[in-house]
Amino acid sequence: MNMCNSEKKKKVIIIGGGLSGLSASCYLAEKNYDVTIIDKNESVGGRLTSFKKEGFTFDLGPTWYWMPDVFDNFFKDFNKNTSDYYKLTRLEPSYKFFANESQYDISTNKNDLEDMFESIEPGSSKRMKKFMKEAELKYKISMDHFIDKPNLSIKEYFSFSMIRYFFSLDILKSLRNHISSFFKSKIIKDMLEFPSMFLGGTPSNTPALYSLMNYADIVGGTWYPNGGMVEVSNGFGKLSKELGVKHILNEEVSSFKIKENNIEEIKSKNGNSYKADYIICSAEYPFVQMNLLDKKHRTYKASYWSKRNIAPSALIFYLGLSEKVQNIDHHNLFFDRDFDSHLNDIFEKNIWPKEPLFYMCCPSKTDQSVVPNTSMENIFILIPIASDSHDSKDVRNKYLEDVLSRIESVTNQNIKDKIIVEESFCVNDFKDRYNAYKGNAYGLANTLFQTAVFKPKMKDKKINNLYYSGHFTVPGPGLPPAVISGKIAAKQIMKDS
Repeated sequence: MNMCNSEKKKKVIIIGGGLSGLSASCYLAEKNYDVTIIDKNESVGGRLTSFKKEGFTFDLGPTWYWMPDVFDNFFKDFNKNTSDYYKLTRLEPSYKFFANESQYDISTNKNDLEDMFESIEPGSSKRMKKFMKEAELKYKISMDHFIDKPNLSIKEYFSFSMIRYFFSLDILKSLRNHISSFFKSKIIKDMLEFPSMFLGGTPSNTPALYSLMNYADIVGGTWYPNGGMVEVSNGFGKLSKELGVKHILNEEVSSFKIKENNIEEIKSKNGNSYKADYIICSAEYPFVQMNLLDKKHRTYKASYWSKRNIAPSALIFYLGLSEKVQNIDHHNLFFDRDFDSHLNDIFEKNIWPKEPLFYMCCPSKTDQSVVPNTSMENIFILIPIASDSHDSKDVRNKYLEDVLSRIESVTNQNIKDKIIVEESFCVNDFKDRYNAYKGNAYGLANTLFQTAVFKPKMKDKKINNLYYSGHFTVPGPGLPPAVISGKIAAKQIMKDS
């Protein structure tokens, strides 16, 4: 619905300039809404930002670019191409997987990939084809029929076609059981189960529906935006401004003035006030509910959030090295310890993992612009940990020492004395920078009863003009879902207005 120029533009304020907020801003501005983004930090992008130190450029948060079709479709909605805003390179291999004393390249070459699976488990390449065919079906059904629903009511699924599609999605079966029905090798199972941790859950509590991520991974490929992942948020931010959206930075919202179940005024810590017809909070949903709304206007109380399955937090290291590192690729997964032990420590025992698995990104293998000169290396290391873990300098140092020793054993290099830049980010930083509930890194886990209609609602139940987007509401955690979440929230405002 395009508003006539003679009509007074409806004002929308978006609190939080992460990817979902930027996405929503573009869709609303394109339909002639007067849109302003307010963000507490120094730049838009949310978790998708970067920092520079001594000539190194580090992506602060997400480093995986999957599901390029979602980003392409976003830009097409504005008659643009992704390449108008950033350039992509498909990585080969997609990533390297370290298991026990072996290592495996997840290749983009179909024959090489089949040979790799056969070398691990004879006969597995044939079963992999069937597994991927089912995963592709789930991906296409989800993208075409489910992912863009606001999930405000179960009635959205009350049609014969929806019910028919629903039973093709394996939503009542666990991802672990689904994968185990195809493969026996623990190495292959770990390869296919690992995305569940980055969906905020475990293979046992994540529905088999999410084998669609294996299709996105192995068939859709892993890509890299030249210049770093920050180029994605830069691109979204640029389009947002081109469409007329105003960006107000270093401005933290502190409270709402509510009258007759509508937000009448937004107040900031800097003493400024703002008014709008509609508000989208792409800031952390629990923080908004428990800190910006008074008790009588909260849909979800503290007890509700405490009972949710919250995604893990993460301990992240950013290292600048004075020399190149051998035997690693752009993306590297270190599954050289037991996956279930790590999961049990962080999800069941709520303790720091005794023998952690970790992920290592080395963007300078692909992009020399992220290092001061071509002889140096840029390293990003992420260890999934329990949300609300005790965070201290001593703990961070202990885990850095551990993972570097394991990397050194694989590379046969002394890395520790080559570090010229060292920074870290953990639970306390997630809380401080993003107001992240329990210092989470990925929002709400995608378990069965936290999927679709079971997620916190995108439209507030008590405040008429308040909406939400981001990783605590639909569709869920991750960059592609964030893009879609912003679109859903924007469309809902258009419908309601």
